[in-house]
Amino acid sequence: MTEITVDFGKVTGKIKPLHGFNNAARKTDYGEILPDFMMLAPPFVRLHDTGGTYGGAHYVDIPNVFPDFSADASDPENYDFTLTDCYIKPLIESGIKIMYRLGVTIEHEPKKYHIYAPADPYKWADICEHIVRHYNEGWADGFHWNIEFWEIWNEPDGIDPKVEPNGPPNWIGTAEEYYKLYSVTANHIKKLHPEVKVGGYSSCYILGANVDGKWTPGPYQYFTGFLSYIRSPETKAPLDFFSWHGYLSRQYLEKIEIESGFVDKILNEYGFYDTLRFDTEWNCCICDKDTSDFRTEYYINMRTNKGASHVAGSLYEMQRLKVDGAMFYDAQLWCEYGCLFNVPSLIPSKTYYAFRQFSEMYALGNCCYSESCDKIYCLAAKGEYEMIGISNITAEEREVSLSVKNNSVKTAELIILDEKYDYEKTEEIEIKDKNILTLPPYSFISLVIK
Repeated sequence: MTEITVDFGKVTGKIKPLHGFNNAARKTDYGEILPDFMMLAPPFVRLHDTGGTYGGAHYVDIPNVFPDFSADASDPENYDFTLTDCYIKPLIESGIKIMYRLGVTIEHEPKKYHIYAPADPYKWADICEHIVRHYNEGWADGFHWNIEFWEIWNEPDGIDPKVEPNGPPNWIGTAEEYYKLYSVTANHIKKLHPEVKVGGYSSCYILGANVDGKWTPGPYQYFTGFLSYIRSPETKAPLDFFSWHGYLSRQYLEKIEIESGFVDKILNEYGFYDTLRFDTEWNCCICDKDTSDFRTEYYINMRTNKGASHVAGSLYEMQRLKVDGAMFYDAQLWCEYGCLFNVPSLIPSKTYYAFRQFSEMYALGNCCYSESCDKIYCLAAKGEYEMIGISNITAEEREVSLSVKNNSVKTAELIILDEKYDYEKTEEIEIKDKNILTLPPYSFISLVIK
């Protein structure tokens, strides 16, 4: 039996904005956002791979917004903001913060179109600055939306020949070319818009191979080379946030702890103590079989109680770790990773409810002391009332002995998500000093104490 203690008398901090998403769940790329998505009240929406392959040809990406690189970057007539404006507007009006990825959409195909290092990094930076100006200063019939976070490119370090037989999907250029592009762009934006936050580089492979069940640090030379470059007096640049990506596989949640610890360690070694740590893409790619068709299995699992229990556990775990914010990949309905809803019914999937639970805990505000062990994960929050989340990410039914201290009342609603239930109240229970709970395989529960 796994023993867990929760103490509502020990506030450990605020619940962090970890339930952000890449993109939004919309009926069409520019159309109505699903009400169920808005009920999650995501703190962030990151704009990357927006609208589909090559950014849907009209959204967000620099080649979409500024189609002719030879044109005058100071002339509003050379920009096409229309559909990107339509995409962002309802999110801003709902109070959701935008992270705008300045760069291009991933290209897996054998012919590459937009992922080459820009021929003139200074002009590219000028184009980016005008995009900031459009959304924050009203330039080119724009807005005063105060978009704070601007991410420079995506996964320039990313290539795995086993996964990407058609070559680099995000960046064709040297590491030094990316370092320069980042430095030039970050400095240019911050000089003219000191109030915003700039960062990158959305690392793809912070962690490397899994050897005998243990993750080893990945291509850290790219990371340390980047930090050395932007710390050097000649090429110094701001780094308000550093972003990396973590897709969790059969190694379960250990990967979050290792990669976030590694990022924190290296940033501190190079003096970037105040830089925010953002995981701007993550998902739970659970595949328990050695098969060449592993993707099919984990795409299916993402929408089931197996995926949902892992997502809940991941959110609990990131709250404990050196992660300041996170954005799940992806909320778009058409995307293979878009597992919040079943298509075409648009009925929420089981994984949707992991975010619904965390959103409720985020709204409560305060994180309280809790323990996780032996693949049973726990999170406790309090505000207007108190709430405990417990996730079992194993294939076995598990008994948990839960000790609850300093709770305000002695009864709780028990809400469960498993193979049978879609986050439904099953009973009201008495909260004792020791509470024996049975968690089905791949499940999570809420105890709502009010």
